[in-house]
Amino acid sequence: MRGKSDFSSSPSLIPHPSSLDTLALEAVGWMKRENPALQSEVYLVRGQERSLEVREGQLETLQDRQYFGGGVRVVQEGRMGFAYAADLSLDSIQELFRTVANQIHLLPKDSFRQLPYPDQKIQPGSDRALRDTLWDPSLFSDPLLNKLEFLKQMESQAMQADSRIRRVVRLGYSESSGEVVVANTLGVQALEQGTYCEVGLSAVAEQGSEIQIGSSSQSCRFSKDLDFGRTARQASERAAVLLGSQKLPTRRRSVVFDPWVAGEFLDLMAQALCADQVQRGKSIFRGKMEKKVGSSQVQILDDPRRPKGLATSLFDDEGVPTRTKVLIGEGILKEFLYDTYTAAKDKRVSNGSANRASFKGTPSPGSSNFYLSPGNWSKEKLIQDTQDGILILDVMGMHMADSVSGEFSVGVSGVAIERGKITHGVKGAMISGTVLELLQQIDAVADDLTFYGSTGSPTFRVADLTVA
Repeated sequence: MRGKSDFSSSPSLIPHPSSLDTLALEAVGWMKRENPALQSEVYLVRGQERSLEVREGQLETLQDRQYFGGGVRVVQEGRMGFAYAADLSLDSIQELFRTVANQIHLLPKDSFRQLPYPDQKIQPGSDRALRDTLWDPSLFSDPLLNKLEFLKQMESQAMQADSRIRRVVRLGYSESSGEVVVANTLGVQALEQGTYCEVGLSAVAEQGSEIQIGSSSQSCRFSKDLDFGRTARQASERAAVLLGSQKLPTRRRSVVFDPWVAGEFLDLMAQALCADQVQRGKSIFRGKMEKKVGSSQVQILDDPRRPKGLATSLFDDEGVPTRTKVLIGEGILKEFLYDTYTAAKDKRVSNGSANRASFKGTPSPGSSNFYLSPGNWSKEKLIQDTQDGILILDVMGMHMADSVSGEFSVGVSGVAIERGKITHGVKGAMISGTVLELLQQIDAVADDLTFYGSTGSPTFRVADLTVA
């Protein structure tokens, strides 16, 4: 269950089968007795999150909130109805069910609308080891203001990383824990629990009258895995390296993508690999199944079973068991992301990719831990092998990219690479092309796979793109 929700007030969470699970089963049992002719589903969420933010040395934001809510989905003869409420009581669920059941005959019919059946191969209690990688019991154990000391240390490390760093304009820390239950009258029952924490920093470098800003962040399931020092150093390096930036002459050259930037392009690809986008004709991958869409270096996976992954889950947001998927293997398009509905339209079965933004919406296909598989190059060797190129450290305007054609023309900043060496910062540059062109031109992939959120990439090189 990967969606984040936005709500207010709930009971405390416990990292084991809970009253939320009991409520879901009680609700499903009642709905089945109330109207056995309907396929019915309940989706329940609760959790807590807290965060603090420091700007220009002053504590600006301090938040601590809890949230909860539930949605009811009902299907009858291809008609589907849905209702939700920011409430976790049996009375509320029953009222939602009655509302939808009374109106479902008015809704349009779509023969592909259905709820999933349980997978009989899944044994209760299986994958306990994977579940243990998703919950950090140490979170929420200390007062949030105690994190200020860690942030102060991180600020000091950022300032010491380079003499040209003049100040840190933003520091932030957040942590959350959540619990989701999906159950339906066909026998599906799935419980997911997990924790999340994140730290971020933005630093300012100055040289004469020139000012550059660099940012970095890290997110983890466990607080012990947060590396405050690395985040501080990365932000400082990103700011300082851009001082003295120059324009590059317009021509086609090699483009090296830092993992921070690569995630922006991979997010666009993840959307295009969702079956609903393909079926609507809004994907660059439509009609390309089992065809070559990238170089042999391109191996793109969606792995909801990755230990400690931020989008790791044993079940998707319909309660279907998840599995690792090779979407593009050695440049060949192999699979799309399916939920139950889109799978039925393609005469397939769901591959456990249903996703919900919150309890307020119905599921649709979405990615989990989505990443480009690492290669055998070191980042240093890859740069040394590049004769004329740019290492991109930041990108602006990816939201303007055309998801249907895959065309992009975006602003970038980074550093020039000349004869295997980084020479100077680059600002105000543009790269343009198409996503398919980018995939087909990848000729080297490094071994430094790095995740930012649930999207990951190693450093990789595109042999030939227009840089203006």
